[in-house]
Amino acid sequence: MAENKDKIDIFSIPGIIPIPKMKKVPRLGTITCEEPILTEDNFDGYDEVEFDIDCDFSLKCQDDSMMNTRVYCGDVVYIKQQSTVNNGEIAAVMVNGEVMLKRVFLSDCKLVLQSENPLYTPMVYTDEELDNIRILGKAVYFKSLVK
Repeated sequence: MAENKDKIDIFSIPGIIPIPKMKKVPRLGTITCEEPILTEDNFDGYDEVEFDIDCDFSLKCQDDSMMNTRVYCGDVVYIKQQSTVNNGEIAAVMVNGEVMLKRVFLSDCKLVLQSENPLYTPMVYTDEELDNIRILGKAVYFKSLVK
């Protein structure tokens, strides 16, 4: 069979790029960035994300406490599941069975969960309070769904 020599490589045309390869990750409900809300057993379908984004699940944000990171109410945040993060990283954190999105600062016997909106005060946990807190994962990507 003869090759079609008239065939055009459309991706060689300036301004045209291939559609990225996508994958589906489970959305595990809605997350507030300030007041925690229960997310256990809160599977809410799937979100599509580019294949090269290393994440395990997504959460939909419900307030404006992380707005200085450009994460607003209605945005979807993609989380890489891990039990620790570096100081200053943004993570999904479970406090007393409820999940929130915060910037995390950990030092000896003290955890500070910081919003990225000056209207919200930091949440500080010490000593025994730390027993009821678990980092679920690091925020690695977000997508704005608000038009």
